[in-house]
Amino acid sequence: MVRPPGLCALALLALGLGAGAGGSAACRDARGRARRCTPAFENAAFGRAALATNTCGSPPEDYCLQMGARDATKLCHRCDAGDPRLHHNASLLTDFHSQEDSTWWQSQSMAFGIQYPNSVNITLHLGKAYEITYVRLKFHTSRPESFAIYKRSRADGPWLPYQYYSASCEQTYGERRRQHVGPGEDERVAFCTDEFSDISPLSGGNVAFSTLEGRPSAYNFDGSPALQEWVTVTDLLISLNRLNTFGDDIFKDPKVLQSYYYAISDFSVGGRCKCNGHASRCAADAAGRLACACEHNTAGADCERCRPFYQDRPWARATAASANECLPCNCSGRSDECVYDGELYRSTGHGGHCLRCRDNTAGPRCERCRPNHYRWDERAACQPCHCHAAGSVRLQCDSSGACACKANVTGWKCERCEDGFHSLGQGGCRPCACNPAGSVGTCDPDTGRCACKERVEGSACERCRPGSFNLQPHNPAGCTVCFCYGHSAACTAAAGYEATRVRAAFQRGLEGWAAATPDGIEIPLHWANGEIFTEWDGEEPVDFLAPEKFLQNQRFSYGQLLSLLLAVEGNGTGAPLPRVQLVLEGDGMGVAMWASSSAAGNESQPDGRKQAIAFRLHEAEEGAEPSLSAFSFQRLLSNLTALRLRVSRSPLRGRLSLSEVQLASARPGPASSAAWVEECVCPRGYAGQFCESCAPGFKREVAFGGPLVACVPCACNRHGSCDPLAGHCRCLHHTEGPSCERCSPGFYGNPFAGRSDDCKPCPCPGRSPCTQVPSSGEVVCTGCPPGQRGKRCELCDDGFFGDPLGQRGPARPCVPCQCHGNVDPNAVGNCDPESGRCLRCLHNTTGERCETCRQGFYGDALAPGPAGKCTPCECNAEGSAAGRDGCDAATGQCRCLPHVAGRDCGRCQPGYHGLQPAVGCKSCQCHPAGSRDSRCHALTGQCSCQPGVEGTRCDRCQHGFFGLSAGGCRACNCSPLGSVTPRCHENGTCVCRPGFVGRKCDQCEANSFPDPPSSGCRECPACYGLLRDQAERLEAALQDAEERLQKPGCDGPCPALGDAPRGDGLSGRHLPRGAGAALAEQAGRLAGSLSAARSRLGSAGAAAGCSGRGPGKACALLLEIGAALRSAQRDLLRAADTLATTEVPREVPRQPTNWSRPALEARALAESHGDAAVQVESVVRRALRVSNTSYALLQSLLEESTMLETQQELEARYKEIQRAQEELGAGMLEVAAEAERAFTAVHQANVDMAKKLLPMTAPGQQELLARAGALVQDLAALEQAAKAGEPAARRAAEASHALAAEPRRELQRTRSFGQLRDRAASAHTLATSAVSHGKAVLSDAESLLANLEGTRKELRHQKGQAALSRKMVLVRDRTMVEAQRKTKRAEKMLGNSLSVSTAARRMAREAEQVAGESAKRAQAVLWESKQTRKQASKLTMHTNETLQELSRQEHVAEKLRGNLEEADQVRTEANQLAKSLQEARGSLLSDIETLNDLLRSLGNLEQATHVDAVLNASRQQLERLQLRLAEPGALAGRLSHLQREAERQQEKIQAFESDLAEIRADKQNLEDILRSLPEGCASWQ
Repeated sequence: MVRPPGLCALALLALGLGAGAGGSAACRDARGRARRCTPAFENAAFGRAALATNTCGSPPEDYCLQMGARDATKLCHRCDAGDPRLHHNASLLTDFHSQEDSTWWQSQSMAFGIQYPNSVNITLHLGKAYEITYVRLKFHTSRPESFAIYKRSRADGPWLPYQYYSASCEQTYGERRRQHVGPGEDERVAFCTDEFSDISPLSGGNVAFSTLEGRPSAYNFDGSPALQEWVTVTDLLISLNRLNTFGDDIFKDPKVLQSYYYAISDFSVGGRCKCNGHASRCAADAAGRLACACEHNTAGADCERCRPFYQDRPWARATAASANECLPCNCSGRSDECVYDGELYRSTGHGGHCLRCRDNTAGPRCERCRPNHYRWDERAACQPCHCHAAGSVRLQCDSSGACACKANVTGWKCERCEDGFHSLGQGGCRPCACNPAGSVGTCDPDTGRCACKERVEGSACERCRPGSFNLQPHNPAGCTVCFCYGHSAACTAAAGYEATRVRAAFQRGLEGWAAATPDGIEIPLHWANGEIFTEWDGEEPVDFLAPEKFLQNQRFSYGQLLSLLLAVEGNGTGAPLPRVQLVLEGDGMGVAMWASSSAAGNESQPDGRKQAIAFRLHEAEEGAEPSLSAFSFQRLLSNLTALRLRVSRSPLRGRLSLSEVQLASARPGPASSAAWVEECVCPRGYAGQFCESCAPGFKREVAFGGPLVACVPCACNRHGSCDPLAGHCRCLHHTEGPSCERCSPGFYGNPFAGRSDDCKPCPCPGRSPCTQVPSSGEVVCTGCPPGQRGKRCELCDDGFFGDPLGQRGPARPCVPCQCHGNVDPNAVGNCDPESGRCLRCLHNTTGERCETCRQGFYGDALAPGPAGKCTPCECNAEGSAAGRDGCDAATGQCRCLPHVAGRDCGRCQPGYHGLQPAVGCKSCQCHPAGSRDSRCHALTGQCSCQPGVEGTRCDRCQHGFFGLSAGGCRACNCSPLGSVTPRCHENGTCVCRPGFVGRKCDQCEANSFPDPPSSGCRECPACYGLLRDQAERLEAALQDAEERLQKPGCDGPCPALGDAPRGDGLSGRHLPRGAGAALAEQAGRLAGSLSAARSRLGSAGAAAGCSGRGPGKACALLLEIGAALRSAQRDLLRAADTLATTEVPREVPRQPTNWSRPALEARALAESHGDAAVQVESVVRRALRVSNTSYALLQSLLEESTMLETQQELEARYKEIQRAQEELGAGMLEVAAEAERAFTAVHQANVDMAKKLLPMTAPGQQELLARAGALVQDLAALEQAAKAGEPAARRAAEASHALAAEPRRELQRTRSFGQLRDRAASAHTLATSAVSHGKAVLSDAESLLANLEGTRKELRHQKGQAALSRKMVLVRDRTMVEAQRKTKRAEKMLGNSLSVSTAARRMAREAEQVAGESAKRAQAVLWESKQTRKQASKLTMHTNETLQELSRQEHVAEKLRGNLEEADQVRTEANQLAKSLQEARGSLLSDIETLNDLLRSLGNLEQATHVDAVLNASRQQLERLQLRLAEPGALAGRLSHLQREAERQQEKIQAFESDLAEIRADKQNLEDILRSLPEGCASWQ
């Protein structure tokens, strides 16, 4: 290509862009230093395809040349794009341009509208950035009037104006014309010029555009980034906007229009491939794109950036002054990438910021560890801290790699929670919420999930699994399996149960325990001091057998403890304590479990052999054999038949003792402290708290099966429920049978349908049974009511009468024929079926209903049995009146003759005898005094004579008897020696033999005396005559007095007595009258007292409410007292009447009589009864005192958690109460016996009195008066005693109430104590009442005695004999009735007292039980304290283990401390060795210096004057040096010691390596085993 003219200035400007047209060949100088280098200057457009928006030839067209066109051979030509010879495509713009053979691009002519404002654009893509120096266009036609050049600095950048050429800049482009930039203006602006806008030349005109011309910074191009960017071009666009014309185009001449078009023959661009001074050439890359071959560690298509890892300073263009080579980054050898960091460059002078540092380093130069990394040496690679993001306080660790953990977080990297915490999060670890009772260990540190026990579930192991309940820490499985007798798996803890203990404290003996060998051989068992024991040789096991209270249903003890104390006292010291095994048997099963024992109670036994042993009754306990399920274990406990405590063999021997056996259990109570008792949720068919019963409608699968047997539905055809045990149906809907398979009597139908109306009522009277004929369906009555028959029971049966359905008139039910049992029931037709008239009367009856006896028969025709019905009259023919047939129909009495008696007139009346026909009987005529009564023998007429009387009519005395009277004849009693015959005269005097005198001839005559040998009398000495005369006179006087007394009616003076009247005597009218008044007054006072007593008794009855309701015990007692008061008042009135009509004698005999002796005996007996009553009362009081004392002891027991001594004392008191009750009963029985004896004695006295009333003569009035006075005094004393005793009784009652009130206040909390109090009060009341009745009996006896005394006095009065006889009969009868009534009342009260005593004894027994339960509670508290002590012992044991572990750790620490001391010693030795080495070094240097001196002296030997001296001195020094070097100094010894230590350390290292190799081999072996295991076996890892 030929350089166009006028471009020399452009060439000069191009020097600023490079080092010449050829460019720089090398980017480094001869010394290898970097320098600026540039590619060669070139025509960047050559050979590159240009694109034009308009080209001629499509369609082919003609174009014409201007007349002034150069080299024009003809004016017009043709342009055809399809013809290679005639086309003018845009490719001809950048081809090789030749002046001789010119080619050009050409647009369509103006004929096709090519003119302003339409433009034609030519685009040239350079392929990469170039630094453009100029752009040249050579036009084939005239140059356009307006065109512009645009550029892009990057391929995808905007088009920017580069240069405008126009004769009308402002009109066309809006730019003013200019060709340079002023100071301070932006140099990157396009100029607009009209330099090349002239129409001439018409062909071959050039346009040259210099990119730097007119821009001041062009001469400092390296320092002007603006110009550097200005000359950078990737694409050029030539926009041809307006053609130059001569103005003739306005005529639109086609030829003219075809002459105006754009045509360019050459398009040149001068510049260099832009490489910013860092490349000397550009070449195509692997993709075929043009790019710089960058050097100076640069990269990019334009070397516009530093190569990777060459970013230590900012990229810059190379200049003449500096190549600005990119420097490598300093990444400490840990990165191959970096970026430029301006801020780093400004602060440090190095801008290379390393990227992706290796070895976990960071920093601009990878000079430090990345955050959250560490290294222990600067040369080592950084390791990740791996601090847990949530568990560590910060992610950065220290130089050792340890992280700072948050609270409750642990681990080298804070990666796990401490024990007891879980769920590591941003807040640290959360505490485990595991329920300690239901979990094992701590929770999972990651998830927080708790490791639950076997029967526990829940995130916190806080609830029991279905089928279990009662979460407890001591339960190995956590919860207790629901027992429910195997019928339900759903249960909860039952309320209303409290904990209790079955205890054997051995306070009262063996308490039912026994001992035996395992083979069943009984071993003697003893009791003492609260324990049971046996002598043991240790060779054979011993079984302690529990009593009944530890057996049977102990299911409430499931999972609870059985504790006991076992002791062995003997000579086996040093031997291990014997082991104890618990053996349980029941329900056909057995289980045994061992217990580990710990010494306890050393303070109580010198040898410390006492063991506290506890068994937990649970199937999961360690050592339980055989293994039972929870259900089987509870089933065993529900029917426990044997509990054995088996002590195994032991070297110990001696006294084997057992004490304090306690079994934890439960019982119903308000405390609800026994949560281990279940309450089942029963399935259908079961009921009860434990599903132990069948629900209504269900029964046991096996009849009478236990609660373990399943319940099945009742097979009752839907007609009711069944008995849950027997299985029999309780039928409804009128059905019956074992399965309700048939209708009840009175109903018919098909009960198998299962409907309520299956059985319909029978259309029969009274719902009688019926049946349905299958063929016809007719209902026939099969069980008509008695007396009816027929299909509908319309007829009366035989023996009945009536019209049940009213077929013959009004309906009348069939009733039995009323023949009163006087017909044969087996006979037919006994009565008329309609009227009921009896047709066949039997048993001698007659009438419509056989209701009367036949003529000649008597009796009760209506009697139930034949024996009592009509019987024949059978009247006696001799005794019955003639002409009267039959007898009385009702009584059977025959019509008798006079003085004939008997139903059949077969005997004489009393007092008659000698039955004769038609005459009757005649009178007996028995003597009234000599016979016992008026009766005589029916045939002989012999009367029943009194004693000593004889004769048919008892009218004479027997031989030896005299004095016939009402009492019979009295015995003569004549002396056999002195009388002639046993007979006596009527006055009772006997006929005496000579020498004998006296009424009975039993005395010798005067002045004589008996002589037994001669059976006669001998005469007395003569001196006796005087005495005899005096005695005769006295005898005569006494006989006269006796005769006077025998005469009746001695009212006035009796002169025959020979005594004159006395002056102090009173007339018979005065003394009786005064005594009678006094007695009447006393009787009046007594009557008033009785009235007042009755009034008070009425008030007491009203207060007790005895008027409006039935009689209770108190009311009955008040009624009896009222009756006694009324009786006493009547007696008093009678006594007053008697006093009014009684004449009191003046004299009362003082000597005892036959009548007074029984009265005195009665009085003595009554007094003994009073003493017995007092004794009974004292016994009752003593029993009350004992009861009060027992109550006080019981209260003390409750308040002070009583001990064993109190219980024993209470038992002693209880025994004393029993003894008192026995004494009370015995006393009552004695009182009853005494009362019976008193009644018998009084009765006998009455009989004797009646016998003696007749012969008694009238006593003197004086004696009767004295007796009456005594009676008054006795009555007054009795009243006074009663009044005096009433306050004492009231005080005793008040004291009793006070004593009863105190227990009522203290024991109101316990129902049993309240009942005991009430019953004790009732017993006290009844006992008091019994004592009162005893006193009443005593009082009645005393009153009876007084009445008898008064009666005896009255009987001595002659005029009142007959009245007194009648009164004595009344008194006797009344006394007997009253005594019987009092005796029965006493027996009744004694019986009540006995029952009350029994009740009191029972209450005392209940009190004993309560005391026992209280003692059990105290023992339970003691057991709990022992359990606490046991736990304290366990804690002490754990503490000891901890101390042992601490001691072991201290021992290890001591060992480590010894190792450290050894290390310190080695370090000291090493320091000493170093010091020795230093000394040796100094010594060696000294020796070397000595040798040097020797050598120097030897070297100077030639110059020395004293050669010998020098040699000698040298020899000596050399010898000293040899000696010093030859001796093994401290250094050699220490080196030898160090060598030995090194060898020992090497041996230890070899041993450690050997151990490590073995451990690795074991680990590898375990891993191989683990890999060989099946998948299911490796879940533990």
